[in-house]
Amino acid sequence: MPLNVGVVGAGTMGMNHLRVLSDFNEKQVRLVGVAEALEPVLQHAMSRFHIAGFSDYRQMVAETHPDLVAVVVPTHAHFEVASYLLHQGIHVLIEKPMTSTIEEAAALIQIARTKGVRIAVGHVERFNPAIIELKRRITKGELGELFHLHARRIGPFPPRVRDVGVILDLATHDVDIMRYLTNSEVERVYAETQRRIHTTHEDLLLGVLHFANSVIGVLDINWLTPTKIRELTVTGEKGMFLVNYLTQDVYFYENDYTATSWDALRSLTGVSEGTMTRLKVQKIEPLRLEYEDVLRALRTDTPPTVTGEEGLAILKIIHRLLDPSLERVEARQMEVQYANRYA
Repeated sequence: MPLNVGVVGAGTMGMNHLRVLSDFNEKQVRLVGVAEALEPVLQHAMSRFHIAGFSDYRQMVAETHPDLVAVVVPTHAHFEVASYLLHQGIHVLIEKPMTSTIEEAAALIQIARTKGVRIAVGHVERFNPAIIELKRRITKGELGELFHLHARRIGPFPPRVRDVGVILDLATHDVDIMRYLTNSEVERVYAETQRRIHTTHEDLLLGVLHFANSVIGVLDINWLTPTKIRELTVTGEKGMFLVNYLTQDVYFYENDYTATSWDALRSLTGVSEGTMTRLKVQKIEPLRLEYEDVLRALRTDTPPTVTGEEGLAILKIIHRLLDPSLERVEARQMEVQYANRYA
């Protein structure tokens, strides 16, 4: 039996969700409707995908009885929409970030548990084939011990984003991926932010994450750069991986430990540039893979890859980057834990 799926929000990302869902086989997915408050936007979505449209998502639920609804509205509305859906016993896929606040995310998780339904959070880069391949190779030990990750997610200012800054809108991707690749929790954070163009929120972040396994993550994120770059480097004892999120290319730069021929340094051994290899990656749209994961989870009654709990964990780190006072509280809690442990 196909799963009935609806979408709330028909903006840029909402249209991507509708496009991907419409490409599924009818035996897998029945796209039952879209809800959108802006009439011209709603009419465009209805015309393009030939589906029922509703100005109120509650009416969509009442008339179409969806099994799963994608919540693709501005972040500040995530809680209102998702909580209603969960209370109706409907599974939800919530675009990242999960909610605006930690308290809202925790509340959604509790509602889902009470109602016996699933929450998936749309950290779509987790499904980027380049990241999947990178994770596989790191797990195999091809990089050896991890030292350092550096994310560059920069580009021009998107006028559509008004309710959040770059930390909630963009840094969530890289915090999630770094946590995923290191398989470790963040112990400390440091952030410098600026607001240059955005009227109410930060549009530049330079941040540092210190993980429990001593790996360092660097976040270089802004809406001020005239060209779009989405890159991640992961450096370890055997070399460096470079990922281009946009092209789904992965490169490995191997360390070459050779003795120098320079007389003054003949006795020293250092790192020099070794072989550079472009790895073969089968390129697939990450959003398609994300939906395949969520649909499989619902059919097998198992958790999706990115659960509500995962979304909450990322949100807690994000708010430490946003609010230095939270980082001081976190640091003090860790000090108390260590003191009690070794008392």
